[in-house]
Amino acid sequence: MRIGLVGLNALYWPTSIADGLMGKPGVQFLAAATLGVNDEDISETLGLTSAEYAGRYKIKLYVQAEDMIASEKLDTVAIVTRHSEHADWVERLAKLGVNIYLPKTFATTPTEAERIVRAEKQYGIRVAVGPSARFLPQLAAAKRAVDQDLIGEPFSLRIGHHHGTIDGFSPQDWYRDPKEGGPELSLGWYGIDLAMHFMGDEVKSVFAKYGNYATSGSPFMDCGRMVMEMERGGVVSFDMYFCNRVNYPAWQLEIVGPKGVISIHRTDSSSFKTVVGLDRASGYETLPVLPEGPHWERFWVDELIQDRTLSVSAEYARQVTLISLAARTSARTGKVVQLV
Repeated sequence: MRIGLVGLNALYWPTSIADGLMGKPGVQFLAAATLGVNDEDISETLGLTSAEYAGRYKIKLYVQAEDMIASEKLDTVAIVTRHSEHADWVERLAKLGVNIYLPKTFATTPTEAERIVRAEKQYGIRVAVGPSARFLPQLAAAKRAVDQDLIGEPFSLRIGHHHGTIDGFSPQDWYRDPKEGGPELSLGWYGIDLAMHFMGDEVKSVFAKYGNYATSGSPFMDCGRMVMEMERGGVVSFDMYFCNRVNYPAWQLEIVGPKGVISIHRTDSSSFKTVVGLDRASGYETLPVLPEGPHWERFWVDELIQDRTLSVSAEYARQVTLISLAARTSARTGKVVQLV
């Protein structure tokens, strides 16, 4: 893989993606394109100037993405721009024959999502999307227990996710622009993906309640609950916490089947430490958590290199986006939104 970064004007992804690529067998991280964004804005958002970023990762800088792709003979790019610009960039670069990675938020409207899927098909490239919490070791352990039929077919799933706060984004950061989707889409992404992954089913309807309880100055919700009815009749609730300024477990989970309950729950007196538990008629036990496995933010790299089926494809990401948007509509109207 010969890969470059399209865009540096973002808080987290430029360094996270680069850190995952550096030193990885079969990968050459070669360049980044600033897209004409001035260094003052990049530094304000990323915490590094473009030159400092290039020096850290020993890559070459370009202004235009097309020049970078041609000069470096890239086969893959990761797009790190405003979410509302993803479709524009996919259409613009897919015609050059490069595969594309898009970190969530995938798209901010149904039309944008459809444009990305259409461009992928039209130009015969591959669009991978991420991250996915399903690859976090404890969540992977819980899914492994489901697949081993330890509790039977699940009919109820409760997920709690603490994702920090919006405080880390500067007042000028484009993430705070409501047009970019906010946590309603960027956090909703995780729970909807996990709902379909754990239940092995699609979402039939969604009801959501969002509020801003502890974050003055933010245009978004900072705490919300999404309830999804699945096609086969199961139910999933997803609690999103973007409000906690205290130590708290990032993930808690409870999945219920006719033979038992799998849970990810706090243990001891730690604010962070959790275990994966199994409750059945025979009693309670903890389940093994394996450190090996695909990385939750980098799984797409090997999938593209090895030409494997994408865990999170553009079409799947479009589906997650439509459900996220439906949940936002539900929260605004107070009504259940039917999806199928």
